[in-house]
Amino acid sequence: MQFISYLLFIYITLLTGCSMQRVPASTGRKPVPIHTDEFASCDWQSLPETSKDLLKGVNTITCELVNDLSPEIMEFSFIDALGKTRAKHSGTFADSFYLQTGEFGANYYLEYEPKKEFRECIGRWCGWSSALDPPTVQELLPDEEGNVHVKSDGGLVYRLKWKTDSPVRGLAVVYCGLGGLQHASKVLGKELLEERWAVVHVYTVLNAPKYNTNILLTEEDTAQEIIRLFDRKYCQVITATKSILKIVEQKLPAIRTLPLALLGISAGALNTPAVYHELQNDVDAVVLIAGGANQFEIVQDGTFTKWEFSKMFTPYTDSTAYLNTPSRDPYFLAPELPENTLLVHAKWDKVVPAKNGDLLWKRAGKPERWIFSGGHLGLFATFDWHADDIVNWLQQKTNE
Repeated sequence: MQFISYLLFIYITLLTGCSMQRVPASTGRKPVPIHTDEFASCDWQSLPETSKDLLKGVNTITCELVNDLSPEIMEFSFIDALGKTRAKHSGTFADSFYLQTGEFGANYYLEYEPKKEFRECIGRWCGWSSALDPPTVQELLPDEEGNVHVKSDGGLVYRLKWKTDSPVRGLAVVYCGLGGLQHASKVLGKELLEERWAVVHVYTVLNAPKYNTNILLTEEDTAQEIIRLFDRKYCQVITATKSILKIVEQKLPAIRTLPLALLGISAGALNTPAVYHELQNDVDAVVLIAGGANQFEIVQDGTFTKWEFSKMFTPYTDSTAYLNTPSRDPYFLAPELPENTLLVHAKWDKVVPAKNGDLLWKRAGKPERWIFSGGHLGLFATFDWHADDIVNWLQQKTNE
């Protein structure tokens, strides 16, 4: 009897924990434009326009991100097999492998051979801020042994996938959270593909900064120093997205006239409003899942980060100056989010604290909001129950 009671308790907990309270958008909510001249420009440098086929003779392309907070290395490695080229990391045969350079930096992208009804690419965007001298195009090409090691202070991994057995209905760009293509991103991508969306997964945070990172503030204008710190990521995601969209349009020319949706998950949701700000005339809907406003506070209070800021060896936690200075933080950009905006929050989130999720919703003018009765990890552990509803919402809004 005791065992049955325990099972019943677990069942009820799961049942109630998977539920969502759905709050409709505030009556009369309208986007409020934000003036771009209030922000410093993203200073990623352009390269000459080129497109090079690298598949023949390529061995290893190593892309190293040189960054104080979250350094990372990503490799494309290939082997010859059965007279064809196979990607080592996936074991899948490569159909093409290109380097594309231009206004938005450099982009290495690998397209796999078709598999059933799908085509899939994986790529790496590399960017160089004004702090580094950009390489020449020749320096980005493999040497005689088929190898090249590229160092940049901007870099993001992405995947593109679409169905080939029916017309694509639109493009969904999913900004992944910590660790890249985690469960929630995969589930959401699968549901989108089934509804004939072409899907780009952008790995906004492949390697996270160390837990309890200590950041010493040294400048007199503390707010601007903090803004520049966060702008490193915002501007990377913005520029990488523009580079990726250029490649998507080459692969799928019809995509230019189809709906474009931006979906951010956790850390990815913190970056999505900055991308929308740049692309808003082309975007039809935005979904922010477990996002928030006031990133300065989020990285200090979130259970996965716990950053510590100090100035003159004294803890610096006051958000007042930061929030009084215009920036790409969701706090400032939320008011301009489109009418087709959905916020999904966990009621007791401690990773992106619930109070910051509430702040995002209020700053955005109280758009439609779904509230999960649990925490951050619970929301994503039960995401199989929610992904279909989110995609259905997206279908309805982009069919209007």
